[in-house]
Amino acid sequence: MKLNGINVVYLYVQDLAKQRKFYEQGFDLGKPLIDAKWWVEYAAGTGSHFALQQGDATRFEGANRAKGTVKFSFDVVDIQKMTEKLKGLGAKFHYEPRQEYGFWLAEFEDPEGNVLRLFEKVKK
Repeated sequence: MKLNGINVVYLYVQDLAKQRKFYEQGFDLGKPLIDAKWWVEYAAGTGSHFALQQGDATRFEGANRAKGTVKFSFDVVDIQKMTEKLKGLGAKFHYEPRQEYGFWLAEFEDPEGNVLRLFEKVKK
């Protein structure tokens, strides 16, 4: 049996309202598919979902988000514009968009310090 795809990527957060505002504005996520008390879930492209989950204090004890073992990237249309937009919303970039192996890549921290990436295929 083979993998069909990624269903939902959850990002645990300490301040759901603040992180929700950052991601909704930064990525134009639209109306959530699920808007529950402890999590909010959005459609993310074709068949994938992105969710923010309120974590309790014990989830973050001793966590070093900058050195987390799980990272993912958002596939975007214009990485340069997205970088500027996210900076305006408070994102700190580890590195600006750079071309590598046939794609553009940039790495940033969200307002809580989660390290994520932007990805864009090089146009031919």
